[in-house]
Amino acid sequence: MVNLFDINHVLGKIIVIVLIIVAANFHILAGVLVLLFIISMNHYVVEGMDNNDSSKESPEESQEESQEESQEESPMTLFKKDHCKNGLLMKGDKEITSDLIQESFPNISFSGDVCNPCDDDCTFEIVSSSEQMTNEENLRPHDSNEHPIDREKAIQKAQ
Repeated sequence: MVNLFDINHVLGKIIVIVLIIVAANFHILAGVLVLLFIISMNHYVVEGMDNNDSSKESPEESQEESQEESQEESPMTLFKKDHCKNGLLMKGDKEITSDLIQESFPNISFSGDVCNPCDDDCTFEIVSSSEQMTNEENLRPHDSNEHPIDREKAIQKAQ
């Protein structure tokens, strides 16, 4: 019975249209209200960043998993497994040149010059999303009224 009002099914779409037409026959605002009600019942939006799966688990389980993951494979090893084929850096089916590495993989930070991450002598780090968010927050403008200003020192420096 619940699937009757599911808009993803043909029967649900027919029932919704019939309800709107019947309500609109009584009064046009009744049709609009029924339409808005049906949209609100079937419209569900989940906003936010839910990419942190460790928050759903107990702290003990997440610590055990993080220790196992760190012992098994580092993020660089996982990156090499996913994106290196025969010593070439690949993204999808395309080969990535050294010029396009920063554009294609913005979360990679090289300790020296830009090099091929698939090479064993290339040293790089993978920047986490939380670290990227911190950097972005530091780059955002701040209200100047939040910072106290000593006007006498500012006047003395100007003279």
